[in-house]
Amino acid sequence: MNELTRRGLVSSAAVGAAVLAAGCGDDSNDPAEGPPRADLDIVNYALTLEYLEEDFYEQVVRAGVLSGREAALAELIRRNESEHVVALRTAAKQLAGGSKDVAKAPKTDFSEVIDGGRDEVIRVAAQLENTGAGAYLAEAGQIESPEILASALSIHTVEARHAAILNRLAGEPPLPDGAFAVALERAEVMGRIERYLV
Repeated sequence: MNELTRRGLVSSAAVGAAVLAAGCGDDSNDPAEGPPRADLDIVNYALTLEYLEEDFYEQVVRAGVLSGREAALAELIRRNESEHVVALRTAAKQLAGGSKDVAKAPKTDFSEVIDGGRDEVIRVAAQLENTGAGAYLAEAGQIESPEILASALSIHTVEARHAAILNRLAGEPPLPDGAFAVALERAEVMGRIERYLV
C-alpha cells in the first residue's frame, strides 16, 4: 500500500478510531489496574480477523481475478477492512497503555483460493465475512466499555452487509440464519480460518 493510500485510510478511519479510543480511558477504572484486559483481548482478536480479511482482499484485487462490478466491490470491501484495521489497531494501542501487547498481522496464504478463480474467491469472501460477523456477535456480551461495544457493533453491521451481498453473488441466501444471526465462538472461527494461516 503506498503512502498516499495509507494517509487516506488514516484520515477516513479517524472517526472510528477516535470512538474506539474514547472507550479506553474510562475514569472509573483504577489507574493502577489499567483498562479492562478483556477489552484488549477482544480488540486484538477482532484486529487479527480484520488483518486476515484485509490481506485476502488485497491479494484478490492484486491478482485481478474478479472483473467489473465484482472487482469494484472487492476494492470497496478492501478499503472497509483497512479502515477497520486502523481503528482497531489504534484502540488496541490505547488499551495496551504503551505496552507491545497489540496483535500483529498473521501470515496468510490464499493462493489456492485465487487459483480457483472467480467462484472460489466469491465463496471464500462470503465465508470470511459471515465468519467475521458471527465472531463480533459472539464477543459483544463480553465487552466492558460501552464505546468499544458500540464501535464493535458498527463494524459487525458492515461485516454482515458485506456477507449479504457476497452470499447473493455466491448463489446463497443473503440471510442464511434467518431473522436472528448466529454467534460464532472462537474455536469455530479458528476452524474456519486456520487453513489460510501460514
